[in-house]
Amino acid sequence: MLCYFTGNYILNGTDRREKMGIAVRELLALEYFKDFEVVAGRGGLHKEIQGIACLEAPDAFNWVRGRELVFSSGYVIMKEPDCIQKGFAEGHIQPSSGLLIKRGRYLDEIPEDIVRLFDEYDVPLITMPFEVPWMEMISQINTAVMNRTVRRFRIQNTSMFQPSNQTYKMQKIKRILQAVEVEMNFPAFLYDTAEEKSYYSSANFRRITESFGLKESDYIEPSYPYTRDTLCDYINMNRYRLQNPGNAEGPRISWIRIPIVMNGVEQAYFIVMESREFIDYYDEYSIRIAFLMLQAVYEQLEIARSVGNVGFENFIHFAMSYGLSDRKRLIYQANVQGISMSEVFVFAVFRQCNPAFSTYAERKKLMEIFRVTEAAKRGKLVLLEENEGALFLRAEDTVITDKDDITRIIEEFRMRVAEEYPEMELEFGICREEKTLAEVRPNIEKCRKVLKMGKLMYPKEHIWDYEMLGPLAWLQIPEEELEEMLSGYRELMHDEKNIELLRTLKVYLENNMNYSLTAEKMYVHINTIRKRIDKINNLLGTTWERHIDRLKVEMLLQFLDL
Repeated sequence: MLCYFTGNYILNGTDRREKMGIAVRELLALEYFKDFEVVAGRGGLHKEIQGIACLEAPDAFNWVRGRELVFSSGYVIMKEPDCIQKGFAEGHIQPSSGLLIKRGRYLDEIPEDIVRLFDEYDVPLITMPFEVPWMEMISQINTAVMNRTVRRFRIQNTSMFQPSNQTYKMQKIKRILQAVEVEMNFPAFLYDTAEEKSYYSSANFRRITESFGLKESDYIEPSYPYTRDTLCDYINMNRYRLQNPGNAEGPRISWIRIPIVMNGVEQAYFIVMESREFIDYYDEYSIRIAFLMLQAVYEQLEIARSVGNVGFENFIHFAMSYGLSDRKRLIYQANVQGISMSEVFVFAVFRQCNPAFSTYAERKKLMEIFRVTEAAKRGKLVLLEENEGALFLRAEDTVITDKDDITRIIEEFRMRVAEEYPEMELEFGICREEKTLAEVRPNIEKCRKVLKMGKLMYPKEHIWDYEMLGPLAWLQIPEEELEEMLSGYRELMHDEKNIELLRTLKVYLENNMNYSLTAEKMYVHINTIRKRIDKINNLLGTTWERHIDRLKVEMLLQFLDL
C-alpha cells in the first residue's frame, strides 16, 4: 500500500527543516563583505541564506518563502515606512535570513522603530556600501555559497586504487552520499546498474522508502502515477513526483533523479529524496556538485579499468609468445602489471568470420558492448589478432564453471554484438578446464582447435565446447587434408537421397554394424537398413574388411552435417 507524505518528515527524532546554505555570520566574515555593517538583529546572524530576493514594493515580503537574504535600495522604506511594521505584524519578515539596505541611497539613517523591530525578532538588518553594484554583490554571495559547498564536499582520497578496486568505489560513493545528507538534510541513494548494487547516505533513505510503501526500482521507473519535471536537461536532471489520486492538491512524494552515463551507457542513477519539501536554489548547487563528484568516480574507475585492460592484454600477448626459458620474465611481467599468476580462469576464444569486417578496427565499440554484459562482470576481453579475441572468465565465481551458465554468458555477449553489428559474425570455442594464466598459450591453442573442429562438425552452431568434440579433439589433422578427405562425401551430399544413406551409415557404424540396433534407432524396418547399407557401400566402394577403413569413415562422418 502506498502512503502519501503529509508533512515535514522527522529524521532521527529531530525536525530537519533547516537546510544548509550559508550563515549570515559566515557570509559577513568574508573579505568582500568587510564594509557591510550589522545595524540590528545580531541574535539572528546564525540564520542560513538559501536564496536572494529584492524588496522594492511595499508588499514584497508577502512572497518571501523563508531563508532569503532580502536586499533593497531603501526607496520603498522611505516612501512607505509602515510596510516594515506591517510585514512583521503579518509574520512575513521573520522567516527571512535578513535585510540588506544600501547606505546613502534613499535613507541617510534607518528609523529607530525599524531597528527595534529587527532586534526584537532577531532578524539581521545590514547596511551595505553605496558603491557596491547589485550584480556584483549577488555574484559574491553565490560564489561564497558555492565555495562553502565545495569545501563541505571535499572528500579526502582513501588510498591509491588498483583497477576494479571495489573498496575504493564503495567508500567514495558512500562518503559523497553522506555529504549530501549532511549538507542538505535530504537522504540520498545511488543505484549501480552494472553491479545491481545500492548505496545509501544513511538508513534514513530505506526507512522513508519503506514508510511510503515504495521499492528501490520505483525511483528509477515509478510503478505509481507520477509527473516529471526537467530541472536541467543537459545532465538529464528530473524531479519525479508521485500523484495522490485521493487528494490532487495535497502534498506528494518527490525525488530528484540524475543518471550517471559513461560512453552513452547509463552506469548508475543518483537519487535525492525531497522528504520534506522541494529543493531550493542553493540545494541545486549541492546536488550538481555531488553529481559531478560521482561522475568523476566512475570516470576514474573507467580510466583505471582501461589501463588495467591494456596491461592485461599486453601480458596475454607476451604470454602467447614466451618460451620455457622465459618463464621468469613472464612472472616479472605479471608483477609489473599487477596481475596474479595464481588466478584461475575459464578460457574462450572467439573469431570474427566476415572477412569484410575488422574487429580490431571496431575495438573501442566492441569493448563498450562488452562492458555492459555479464561477461564483463566475470572477467576480461583481449583482442589477439585482427579478427580474433579471447574471453577470460574468472573461475572463482561459482556459477562460471557450470556449462549452461558459461554458454549463456557468452551467448549474451555474442547477441549484443550481433544487434550492434549484424555483419560481425562471432564464433566461440570454449575450454571449461580451470587454468591459471601461466597456462595461457596451451589453453588458447586448445580453444582455437575447438573453433576449427567445431566449425567442421557442427557448422550450424556458433559456440562449441571442447567436450562436444569427444575423441576427435585429440586428433591433429591439417585442415586442408581433412577438407580433401571430406570432398568426396560432400559431392555425394548434393543428392538428398545420399544424405539419408550417409546418416544411416553413421548410425550403423556407431552401433557396431548391427542391423537390428540401427533399425531400432532409426525407427525403420531392418530390411530397409540392409538395402541402404548395400547402396552406400557400393557408392563408397568399401567392404569393411579392414578395421582401419571403418575407423577412417566413422571419423570423417563426424565432420559432416548429417
